[in-house]
Amino acid sequence: MTKPDRQKLSILVVLLAVLGLTILLGYRMNQPQTTAAVQTPEQPKTSANPPAPSAARIRLDLVEKQESDGGDIGKKNVFQYRQTPLPALPGPNPGAANLTLPPPAVIAPPLPPRPVGPPPPPPPPPIPLKYFGNLTTNTPAGLTAFLVDDTRPNDLKHFNVSTGEVLMGRYRIGSITGTSVEIEDLEYNRRQTLPLLK
Repeated sequence: MTKPDRQKLSILVVLLAVLGLTILLGYRMNQPQTTAAVQTPEQPKTSANPPAPSAARIRLDLVEKQESDGGDIGKKNVFQYRQTPLPALPGPNPGAANLTLPPPAVIAPPLPPRPVGPPPPPPPPPIPLKYFGNLTTNTPAGLTAFLVDDTRPNDLKHFNVSTGEVLMGRYRIGSITGTSVEIEDLEYNRRQTLPLLK
């Protein structure tokens, strides 16, 4: 046997010894503890049929002292629930005639339940056009309105429109009067009236 084999064998023996001690200690720890038997003095039996340990017992020493008078023994039902009478209220106090009671507490009504589900969609954006004026023409359309879009660059912000035209592919001109222009937003399907700015 070579030297490395002897080292391996000695390590194996040590590991087996540790394993044996571990098993022995584990067995002893899991074993129930034994106690010395102590003989108790024998107690006299109170009845021929002793009650089971989990059975309910009626304690006669807790019965009201009124029953100990002798006249009512055995006439009251010990299984019936009895309430103690309430103490008598004192009579009216003549000095308390000017006493006022505080107002009753006001209870707020319960809050309505919060709606369950997704929040409603946001309202559509307002139409960004402004009505600056009009021009009367001899055309069948009648009035031509001058609209301005402040959100666009300078070269594309002024529009001359008449009734029935569609502006920017989205806004249809409904009617033009001297004081207002009615515009329909085709994307959101809603109408808005723009007043004449002065």
